Amino acid sequence: MTNMPNSLRIDGSIFLLAAALSLTSASGETVSAHGVVPILAGRAPEYFAVGECLHAETFADPGSWLVQVEPVESATTPRIRFEDGVFDLYMPERGCTAWLKQRFAGPVAIIYEVRCPVETLEDPGIQARDLNNFWHATDPLAEDGLFDPKRYTGRFTTYHKLHGYYASTGGGGRVGNRTIRFRRYPRSNPEGEPLPHIALTEQDGRQDLLIVPGRWHHVQLVIAGGFVQYIFDGKLVYEMAPGDEVTVEHPDGSVTRERYTLERFPAYDSGYFGFRMVRSHHQYRHLRIYRLRPVRAPAS
Repeated sequence: MTNMPNSLRIDGSIFLLAAALSLTSASGETVSAHGVVPILAGRAPEYFAVGECLHAETFADPGSWLVQVEPVESATTPRIRFEDGVFDLYMPERGCTAWLKQRFAGPVAIIYEVRCPVETLEDPGIQARDLNNFWHATDPLAEDGLFDPKRYTGRFTTYHKLHGYYASTGGGGRVGNRTIRFRRYPRSNPEGEPLPHIALTEQDGRQDLLIVPGRWHHVQLVIAGGFVQYIFDGKLVYEMAPGDEVTVEHPDGSVTRERYTLERFPAYDSGYFGFRMVRSHHQYRHLRIYRLRPVRAPAS
């Protein structure tokens, strides 16, 4: 990998460079290399190479998205905008999940940029609380069940039953949320009963992984045959491959260290991507989804 053409090594990570894919923001700023194509970080080069771009989102078509807004009694008003290549979600005092209505299968990397605007941080019910994601997510009972408004309402607990991966970065906002999490869902079964699930929390409170209001942050999510990564601003936050020891959270609140195997925790091979937020104002841009070409399969 050290002699790979069109690459740049920064802080031990390899960034792929693609002049033809360079992007410019609405303000004229050039998007950095890791905002255009995926990073091969950690053990990623052992498992895959970056393939073609499967989806380049312009945020020009609201019909491509389903936004589930939590119903709350409040004098505040939520707002959803698609403007100048930016997906703007303003959700005071309520939760929200926005699903891209296109299902992706197989190994993929998802990259995008997001910021919490400083202009609205003092608005009632708004704070730079956290940035959250679901990927390769599905409903266990119906193929497009995630879009059922009776079952998935925008309230966070209604998503505990889905199958997929989840990652979050805290903001250290007024509620003091400094959690930096990775989870493998479901957290509960279709009847709502809690289930043991992988929950990685070792990075909680890391200052360099928290939201900086006003800054465009770079997020990358990876799934490749049981190999999973969460990358934030070019830093590898979590990665998980079969054979690793992981933390499993149990219904009684206890945690154990267990070996991650595909027999115990099968890999999710397809599903939907969604942005998740609560009591926040987020702006998203430059969403890209890339095929990952397996180099070798992770052990089971």
